[in-house]
Amino acid sequence: MHLVFLNQYYPPDAAPTGVMLESVVERLLGAGHDVTVLCADGGYAQGRDQSPETGVRKPEGSMRIQRIGATKFGRGSFIGKLLDYGSYYFGVAWRLACLHPRPDRVVALTTPPYLSVLARLISKLRGADHAHWVMDVYPDVMTAHGMLQNNGLRHGVLTFAAKWGMGGRRCAAVLTLGPDMAERLVEMTARGREAVEWNDGVAGDDAAVVHWVPLWGGAGEDAVDEAAGDSREAVRLLRRERGWADDELVVMYSGNMGLGHRFGEICEVMRRLIGMADRDEHGMPKHPAVLPDTMAKTRFAFFGGGKRRQELEEFRGTFPSPVFELHDYVPRGRLRDHLRSGDVHLVSLAPAWTGTMLPSKLQGIFAVQRPVIFIGDPKSSLARWVRESGGGWVVQAGAVDQLAAAIEEARDPVVRAQRGQAAGGFAAAHFCGRRNSGRVAACLARC
Repeated sequence: MHLVFLNQYYPPDAAPTGVMLESVVERLLGAGHDVTVLCADGGYAQGRDQSPETGVRKPEGSMRIQRIGATKFGRGSFIGKLLDYGSYYFGVAWRLACLHPRPDRVVALTTPPYLSVLARLISKLRGADHAHWVMDVYPDVMTAHGMLQNNGLRHGVLTFAAKWGMGGRRCAAVLTLGPDMAERLVEMTARGREAVEWNDGVAGDDAAVVHWVPLWGGAGEDAVDEAAGDSREAVRLLRRERGWADDELVVMYSGNMGLGHRFGEICEVMRRLIGMADRDEHGMPKHPAVLPDTMAKTRFAFFGGGKRRQELEEFRGTFPSPVFELHDYVPRGRLRDHLRSGDVHLVSLAPAWTGTMLPSKLQGIFAVQRPVIFIGDPKSSLARWVRESGGGWVVQAGAVDQLAAAIEEARDPVVRAQRGQAAGGFAAAHFCGRRNSGRVAACLARC
């Protein structure tokens, strides 16, 4: 088959959607398919990944990357983002209408939104069918963001557009990232009575069913296999380089700090901790503290960027303390040891965003055998995976004392090791990059 993928970003852009798509494209090429990717020429806020490519096998099919000369205002402003979207839409529509050889299938991702409409419309003109890999559910993301009212006219129009884009007899597949997102798409599109995990082409052969396959860790496809290998010395040196003591509990947040994430509970726990760590000239705490004394040897380290980073910067300005660090993104080539340098990781998602998107932080952390404290909706896919795996703790949104108790429990190295091993085993079974990229490829390329 000749498959054409529509996504705004593709490597060397560092956007996660493009990085995941690259893995799927490699699997499709290895299976003998021809692939064309229509992407924008740069523009992602994180810039471009300069890490050397490793382990890319020689493809059997042919590969074409056509970069659209869209605007590059980035994600800093709403107007700039709309201009980037609009110029990319126009460029993709023109290229797709004139593309030679013609596509057999047009596969739309969800950056920018509503590529599904373009895929269905132009695939019809070119005599092709269409499929969809949904990484954000629109317009529900906009509702969670507060841009739309759930029962307003615009919401109804945009819901109809999303449903139409993924509908019709020529729709070969609708694939998403987890059970909560798939259940929401089932409800929205009425494609089937249930959401089905794609299992090597065995489960749910009916194209009317919404399928889901989890993403995989950004630290590398085979990170689990090497998690207990020779990197311990590298991790120890990295901690020493960062000034982290061996007996400190490093609570790490690494990745995007977007609008869907929560930091209020974390900031409150840090505020209480700083109340113990920072004392006046009489030895009295400057801020009230209600945490155990053992919490005094705890360090919070944040790495990344996004809309909510400002919230953490403001906290640092109000409560300056050595127990709280804020850094930029870590290069992809150092991600594996970086994730291992933390003792326990924080992952959060506001309940309003449950089923609309699914951050991929958990997969990479589990892959390097580190436990996770998830803050959010207990019904979300992330919470389900943490509970099923035994690889961490689930904290209800707003439960500050529960978060403090989880961090205190994580101080026990035996508990951390047990939960980290459980996380690694779950990642090997459910978040394997080679397996899951192959499953995505098989689903999107099935006849």
